[in-house]
Amino acid sequence: MKNMLNGLLRAFTDYPIIILPVLIAAGFGISFYLEWRRRNALSALAASMGLLFAKDGPDQNYLESIGLEIFKLGRARKASNLMDVPAQGGQIQVFDYRYKTGGGKNSHTHDLTVALISCACEIPYFDLKPETFIYKVGELLGFKDIDLPAFPLFSDKYRLTGPDAAVVHMFFTPARAAWFERNLGLRVQGAPGRALLFKRERRLPAEAWQGFIEEAKTFAAEVLR
Repeated sequence: MKNMLNGLLRAFTDYPIIILPVLIAAGFGISFYLEWRRRNALSALAASMGLLFAKDGPDQNYLESIGLEIFKLGRARKASNLMDVPAQGGQIQVFDYRYKTGGGKNSHTHDLTVALISCACEIPYFDLKPETFIYKVGELLGFKDIDLPAFPLFSDKYRLTGPDAAVVHMFFTPARAAWFERNLGLRVQGAPGRALLFKRERRLPAEAWQGFIEEAKTFAAEVLR
């Protein structure tokens, strides 16, 4: 192995104009293969669950028109690997979503798997995320969130924000607040007629999608009713 690495290093030093394009092409090839394998695995999963699957996600203009914050962030936004899931009282679309922030050496690609839930219930604009040390420091500096005094665990574990605190309070009824206390670690964004659910900022492996779909269906049935 050491000799092989030394040989590669010498080849790169002696022939950089030839080796560099080869390495770049190899990187693209590996990336393409991994995406192809992921798409096939998700397509097979959808077929086994009796769900429709499409390699392209929802139209980006449609996503941006919904008003959810995450669909307006960054650039090079793209949705892919879409599963349509019938749900009680609405529809769930589960898909991969990617966008980029920063530029140059500070460029960062954000990859995640989300469940976009459409329903007839009244949902205000809000952003709910797990509370972190950084957010707690921000509160000390004056960046306040919306607390629910009757639910101290909710207020301690989640950071809740929205443009209209009174309307957000009305949406987070005792039953909903108690549900989130029993299901910690979720990230949810709301907009009229829509809710977006995801667990963290990363794409879920194909084998985790079925469990995530069941979680989204439970969320829709128990929170958005």
